[in-house]
Amino acid sequence: MVHNNPGEAPYVTKYNDPVYMKSQGFNGMVTHWFVNCAITYDNYEKGIIPENSKEREWIMAKATDIDKKLMACKKAGMRVYPFTDFIVFPKSLWGKYGNEITGKGKVAGTGGMDERSRKPDMQSKRTQDMLRAQIAGIFERFAQLDGLTLRFGETYLQDAPYHMGGGPIRDGKSGIEDQVTLINLLREEICVKRNKKLFYRTWDFGYNFHNNPDYYLAVTNQIKPHPNLIFVIKYQQDDFHRMTPFNPTLAIGKHAQIVEAQSRMEAYGKGAHPYYTAQGVIDGWPETKYEIIFGRHEFNGKLNDPDNPRGVKDILSKGLLKGVMTWSNGGGWDGPYIINELWADLNTYVLSQYAQHPDKSEERIFYEFARKLGLTGYEADLFRQLNLLTIEGVRKGQLNSYTANAVWWSRDQYFSAAENKNIVNEIINKGKEREVLAEKAEASAIWRQIEALSKQIHVNNAADQESIEVSCTYGRIKYELIEQMWILMIENGIAKRNGSFNITAIKQAINRYDLLWSEWKALKLSSKYCTTLYTDLAFRNQRNGSIGELVDSLRKIL
Repeated sequence: MVHNNPGEAPYVTKYNDPVYMKSQGFNGMVTHWFVNCAITYDNYEKGIIPENSKEREWIMAKATDIDKKLMACKKAGMRVYPFTDFIVFPKSLWGKYGNEITGKGKVAGTGGMDERSRKPDMQSKRTQDMLRAQIAGIFERFAQLDGLTLRFGETYLQDAPYHMGGGPIRDGKSGIEDQVTLINLLREEICVKRNKKLFYRTWDFGYNFHNNPDYYLAVTNQIKPHPNLIFVIKYQQDDFHRMTPFNPTLAIGKHAQIVEAQSRMEAYGKGAHPYYTAQGVIDGWPETKYEIIFGRHEFNGKLNDPDNPRGVKDILSKGLLKGVMTWSNGGGWDGPYIINELWADLNTYVLSQYAQHPDKSEERIFYEFARKLGLTGYEADLFRQLNLLTIEGVRKGQLNSYTANAVWWSRDQYFSAAENKNIVNEIINKGKEREVLAEKAEASAIWRQIEALSKQIHVNNAADQESIEVSCTYGRIKYELIEQMWILMIENGIAKRNGSFNITAIKQAINRYDLLWSEWKALKLSSKYCTTLYTDLAFRNQRNGSIGELVDSLRKIL
């Protein structure tokens, strides 16, 4: 899957090329085409979207564009399972039947599109009839589709200007009824009637289908298995974050599953610097080796029970796992925007090859990729050492091993000090300032080692060579900056308590912070392969709560 940033130009990436994907052994593409927005509903009510209206013209143009892309996929022999938002209908349908199809409850995950978000009533006969018409319309208009991939937890309408809607699942126990109704309807219309595949992503916020085994079983035990019905589940019991357990909804129940993993993590650089994730997906992350107490209520305070699975390899014997869906590109919002996809290529290659050959070890597949770069012997070992170092270089730099974590404090191209306020207070309450800052210094040292290793390997492509070196320097600067951010966040937290600032420590950290930003900007100017830089703003360009706001407030005391 390539997931484009909502409202932005689609990614230009080889992972949208069906010929390339076929060459890599992939047998399906989850395309971001908005097929559910490219039908007229004439099969439901003739002319409900008026002829010659802008609404209908947009739909027709979208369908024509999809025709071309679908034809290219079929020519390459690639199966297509478009990414689909249920339930999203044209404005004309909402205008006529809105009273009958609107439900109660919060519309989650709209990404700032609240003016067009609507909460559908999954128990309404009108909603169900319109959904059946939508499915029929999709497969009548695009008969060569092999199935659909559904998302229900978030609905972004930035790229569908004439549509409205939102996730139809209610919170709490009522959501179980909605899930069962929705899945059974989709199973009947897609899997049974049309013999097409349905990949049902369990992703949600607040409903717990994704990460709660009891909820997952309460829903899926009411659904009769079908060979075309497959549940798609992220491998971690959260979003794609470190310091979270392996997902306990994997390898339970009676339905086929595929595991979902990101190749370029939106909270950890998005491919701007090396970050080797494939080993964590397959074998498990280092932090899940032991049962560690962090006081995280959503996980009962336990990071992981050592008797539980830690990675995909631990659940293969259960017989439910049928494959892997990678996010080879995309995810999150805004930048950084990568120029070279090498680090995403590595993670995608190792994970996809493992899915095709689970008898091979992660390490063996890694070295296969290294050979493709022209690395053998000692240099291949250096390349592996470099990538393995990123696993803890990222975690120890961005998060901490001593308290709970605000896992979104840095994401996409942003740094939010406010996100870490409670974590900083917890660090101070526990007297763990020294340990946390030592861990940040360790992370900076790891990244200096990564940077040094990047200058000792020589790949067979000049663009890749420059990209490797530049991206490793990029990562080193980023994590040295983060070290200074943690110093400043903790010093500010201490000062809020005792009423006085450690001027010397703050001055040293701000001076280093400024020098690193200057170095980062110079790096961007030095190479066309350097990824776009982060900002000192909080998520979605907010000044309030940003690291920049905190630093400027501390400058005033110097």
